[in-house]
Amino acid sequence: MVVVSVPVVLLFGLNNAFDRLGGFAFMVGLFAAIVVPIILYQNSHAWILERGFIKGRRSESSRLAVRSVLLERGVWPGGRGSTDEVFVVTDGRPGRIRIIGVYNWEGGESRLASGGLGSLARSGPKIPTASAPLLPMVDVNLMSSVSEAAREIVDLIVRELAVPLEFACVEARQAPDDVD
Repeated sequence: MVVVSVPVVLLFGLNNAFDRLGGFAFMVGLFAAIVVPIILYQNSHAWILERGFIKGRRSESSRLAVRSVLLERGVWPGGRGSTDEVFVVTDGRPGRIRIIGVYNWEGGESRLASGGLGSLARSGPKIPTASAPLLPMVDVNLMSSVSEAAREIVDLIVRELAVPLEFACVEARQAPDDVD
């Protein structure tokens, strides 16, 4: 009778797979299987909305009192486009929670601001285009010039939280696809 411990069997299995698949391919696969789910979990946000309060998805996060929802447009230098962001303004820390961002390029392209900056700015998913990405409005007219995706999320959050909607327009330092 042969008794082999579980770690030895696992080590033999990993070594055998390492030889069959090629060392590099196996290590890349192992890395992806461990790291990708962790990154997705850490970078995903789920919010619990209730009348006047917002709470993070984790049970240890506390409820924050909400003062308003802020729709902010940042116009890029040189008239190349804008960034529309939706924030929930709270009384506690942090003072503003970013819910969604949308990059709007002049000429008819809008993308979720989830891809990153520089060359990754255009890697976010395409969404319905903002009707007027360069108009610097700070009133209710801003709602008609943002992307349909931003409009829908603003309407949903304002309705669920039952708080007022505020508008802001700022001059952005640079476009998201500018490289320093």
